[in-house]
Amino acid sequence: MNRQGFALESSLFLMLLIATLIAVTVTGVVPVVRTSSLDYRNARVSYAAEAGADAIMAQLEIALRDGVLSDAELSAVVPPTITGFTYDAVTATRLGGIEVETITDGPFAGLYSLTQNIEINSRVSDYQANRSAVVVTAKAQAIPVFQFGVFFEKDLEITNGPSMTFDGWVHTNGKLYLSSNNAWYRDVITTPNQVVHNRKDKNAPLNGVWIEDAFGVDNNLDFDSRSDPVPADFQLQSNNKFDNRLKTGAYGVDSLSLPLPAGFPARVIIEPRLVSDVQAIRAAKFSWKADWYVDVDFGDNQHCNSPPGIGTEWIRDSTLVLPNVAQCNQIFDMTEDAFYEGREGRFADVFTIDMAELFAWVGGDPSRETRVLYVTFNSLGDADDPEGDGVYPVVRLKNGALLANPITIATDFPIYIEGDYNTIGWQPAGAVGDVINWLSNNWTDAAHQGPGMTSASNTSYYMAILAGHSATPWDWFDGGGDAPYGGGLENYPRFIESWSGRTATYSGSLVSLSEGQYALAPWSYGSYYRAPSRNWSFDTRFEDPTNLPPGTPVVGNVIHTAFRPVY
Repeated sequence: MNRQGFALESSLFLMLLIATLIAVTVTGVVPVVRTSSLDYRNARVSYAAEAGADAIMAQLEIALRDGVLSDAELSAVVPPTITGFTYDAVTATRLGGIEVETITDGPFAGLYSLTQNIEINSRVSDYQANRSAVVVTAKAQAIPVFQFGVFFEKDLEITNGPSMTFDGWVHTNGKLYLSSNNAWYRDVITTPNQVVHNRKDKNAPLNGVWIEDAFGVDNNLDFDSRSDPVPADFQLQSNNKFDNRLKTGAYGVDSLSLPLPAGFPARVIIEPRLVSDVQAIRAAKFSWKADWYVDVDFGDNQHCNSPPGIGTEWIRDSTLVLPNVAQCNQIFDMTEDAFYEGREGRFADVFTIDMAELFAWVGGDPSRETRVLYVTFNSLGDADDPEGDGVYPVVRLKNGALLANPITIATDFPIYIEGDYNTIGWQPAGAVGDVINWLSNNWTDAAHQGPGMTSASNTSYYMAILAGHSATPWDWFDGGGDAPYGGGLENYPRFIESWSGRTATYSGSLVSLSEGQYALAPWSYGSYYRAPSRNWSFDTRFEDPTNLPPGTPVVGNVIHTAFRPVY
């Protein structure tokens, strides 16, 4: 045997075997690498499709700020810009009509919304033609604000002295400060921010704040977002004490967007008409919702005699009529320096609406019916100002115990309610203004011609209220020292009489979207008013959408309901 030849053949065979094994190994590795690369690209393009759907959701949340998603807004959605990806299509499509729906989950479960179901499609590809698509269904929820017992856009302080029991959902988009010896809450309390068991203006926690649990048992508030900053710990405390009826950002509570396009302050909804107002602003303003618009000219001493375009303007829809001069003078009265306003320290120039005379004139005639009446003032520099203390225009409603139909009275100036309101029978009613003031059944202008208090009498007010509030300007906990107290929710409806031993009964909804702009005097106690006992509650009739006051604003919320990839 030729051993050298055999050795050579064996070596060649071994080398060929090794080469074959390497080739097999390489051909196995390459598909794995290619598959991994393909999976990576598919994952990236899938995430891009989801990002497109999220971007559309964010645009819909902004569009819903006026309470309505129009076809134009749905058509205007645009995809995000992500380097390396091209969106072949993004669409938002309406599914059916608007439904009145009870919210069944999330922090606002139990409220109802005017719900529009939306289908969102997002289809995307990358530079290597990898494609992905997702379909998301969502609910655009327009939540009427007057179904809250209390709704504040800014910080909400409730630090009442005399006892207060409140039955109704309390929500603020800002911080919530609770400190009292005698406050009872009968419903859910929510904020996307923090709840602070203390005052905002100074360090004075009082231990008489009680929140009812789901079984009707009052439990004492003895913790807050500072003592339990970890969300799970706060949730455990709220669950154990209140059956989760005190909810903060720890629960994922969202701010509720106001009915305005982005960039506009909340106060816009009570401001006068402007020709330049875009449609979204017109949809939000009470002045544009009004079927009767009154622009009072202070240089016009005969307001009801004003012809169109001169002096005071009286504008109605084309299908509605105006009263004649004699009828107008029965319904409306303008008296400069009518009474001394103790908090403001000046005389008020009062435009009075006699609600009884208004409804007597309407008399059931559809061509005279009034559902939203808006009042503003101009030419303030032309006022007579008999007392020489400056001009302070206000709107006053009197003789309003019996209302003949649903009605909202709105103004961008302070509004005063004199005497029992909407207490005989009941109508969906609202009062909207710069600030809200309650005058008792015992009020007379003649008794208020200078500083000093007269005694109030028991008085009841049944209406939804939307107005500005007086805020504490800074937080004591930020190290700025004691702050001047704004008055809190207990003084959000203002008083200028001595209510000691008397009761102010209220049933409705208290909404504040901003601070007052005309009534600027700070809150103080004892000099111009003394506090009543407050028997306040949410009017449960507002839980029926057909019972909402005319012009009720809505706040928007958009939530996912389903998600599926498309292959």
